[in-house]
Amino acid sequence: MKVFVEKSKLESELRIFQGIFEKKAIMEILQNVKITAFEGGALELVATDLEIGLIANVSVDVQNPGTFTVNGRDFYDLISKMPEETIEISEDNDLQIVITNKKKTCKYKMLGLQSSDYPELPTNDFSSPMKFSMKDFQSMINNSYYVISPELKFNLGGALLSISKDRIEMAATDGHRLSYTYIDADFPLEGTLEYIVSRKTLMELLKIGSEGEIDFGYDNNNLFFKYQNRILCSRIIDQKFPNYKAVIPEKTEYAAIVDAESLLQTLRRILIFKTRNNGVVFKFSKGKLVMERTTPEKGEGYDEIGIEYNGKPVSAGFNGSFVLDFLTHANSDKVSIGLNDSESSFIFKPLANNDIHFVYIVMPLNI
Repeated sequence: MKVFVEKSKLESELRIFQGIFEKKAIMEILQNVKITAFEGGALELVATDLEIGLIANVSVDVQNPGTFTVNGRDFYDLISKMPEETIEISEDNDLQIVITNKKKTCKYKMLGLQSSDYPELPTNDFSSPMKFSMKDFQSMINNSYYVISPELKFNLGGALLSISKDRIEMAATDGHRLSYTYIDADFPLEGTLEYIVSRKTLMELLKIGSEGEIDFGYDNNNLFFKYQNRILCSRIIDQKFPNYKAVIPEKTEYAAIVDAESLLQTLRRILIFKTRNNGVVFKFSKGKLVMERTTPEKGEGYDEIGIEYNGKPVSAGFNGSFVLDFLTHANSDKVSIGLNDSESSFIFKPLANNDIHFVYIVMPLNI
C-alpha cells in the first residue's frame, strides 16, 4: 500500500476518531484504526469499541491499494506533529507502516496488526433516511448529555431519543434531575420511534460536523448517523427508559425571571467550597433571590441578586452544581424558574427565542 495525503486533511479526520478508543480495550486491536486505500483515490478510516463505530472517507492519491491497522492514538499524535505538507504512508504486507514527509527529511515506522482481525462494522445503505438539522440536533444533545453520569449504565446510561410525525424529542435523567428538549419536525411516520442513545454516542455526535443536515437510519440492533463523509453507528441499548414525563409538573404557581449571567457568577462564588451534594439554599422573595450555604468544615456563604418575582416567599435547597450545569448550557440571557413550594420540583427554562424547546427539572434537597 502507498498513498499521498495532505497532512492537515488526515489530521482533522483522525482527531474525530480519538474519542472512540477506550483506554482499556477488551482486545488490543480495538486500540487501532483500520486504514484501507482503494483504487480511485479513497482512503477509508474505521474505528470501533464494539458499542459504537466510526467510518470516514478521505480523498487521497493512491499509488498502491491496501489495508492495515495501527494504534489510533499514536498514529494521530505522529501525523499531527508532521510538517505541514504532503505525507507519504506505505506498507509492504509486513505490517511495518512507514510515514515520511514530501522532502524525505523525516521518516517514522510503526508496527501494525492484520486488518483481517478487525471487527466488521454494521452497515446501512441510507436509501430513505430521516434528515435532521445538524445544528438543532446538536443543540438537543448539548441540552442533555451533561445530565448523564459516565458511571451510569443500562437505561440511565443514555438519553431517550423519540421521533414521531411532528417532533424530535430527547430526554435524559440521573434520578435527581431531568433534561427534556424537543424540536418540531415533519416525518412520514405513523407511530413513534424510541431509542436510548448512549452518552458516548452523543459526545461523538457533537464532533462529527456542525452545519447542514445529518441523515439518520436504523435496523433492529443499531442506529446510524451520516454526516458528509462520516458515518457513526451505535448499538441500541435494549432497556426501558423511565417514564420521565410523569415527573414534569403540569403547571407552576409562580415564576421568577433571572439574569442568567448574574446567577451563574453568584453560584460559582458560593460553590467554592466543595461538598458531597453541593447543597445551596435558594430563598425567593419579591424582587430578590438569596442564596445561602453553610459548610461546617470550611465556612459559609451568603449572596443575593435582583430578580423579577411577585410570588409568595419560597425557600428550597438544591444541588448548586445541577443549576450551574443548566446555566452553562442554557445559551440564553435570561432564564425562567417555575416553582410551587419548597418540596416540589423546580422547572428551569431558557428564555432565548429559538426553535429548541428546553425544560430542566431539578428535585429539591433536604438541607
